[in-house]
Formats: sequence, C-alpha cells, structure tokens
Amino acid sequence: MTEKAQAVLKKMRKQQALKRLANPERRNRILDQFNNSTLDDVGPLGGDKGETFLKELNEMADLEGDAGRKSPDR
Repeated sequence: MTEKAQAVLKKMRKQQALKRLANPERRNRILDQFNNSTLDDVGPLGGDKGETFLKELNEMADLEGDAGRKSPDR
C-alpha cells in the first residue's frame, strides 16, 4: 500500500473513531469498557481492615466537604 493510501486510511479510521465518540451512549459504553478492563480485581478485606478503610474514606469525604468553608474563628 502506498504512503498516500495509508494516510487516507488512517484519516478515515480517525474520523470513524470520532463519530463513535460523538454518540454519548456509545462513548460512555466505550469508556466503561476501558475503565473496567484497567481495574484490578478487589477481594474482601479481612479482619477490621474493612471498617478502618471505610472510616478513612469517610474522614476524607468530610475533609473534602469542609475544604471551601470558612470556620467561625476566621
């Protein structure tokens, strides 16, 4: 295949990919599939690790929620 033909084919494939991503439902499905394919499998946490983990997540969420607020002493 000539270089010009390869360039045209590459451009056509790029345009087709952009058309697929223009549809919000298809884009979300593609992104979900990609995200699921890159996630590590997670197993159950043993002992009190699960409770500790959830407690830390809640603390981080509280800190994030308080991030923009001014405290009364300021």
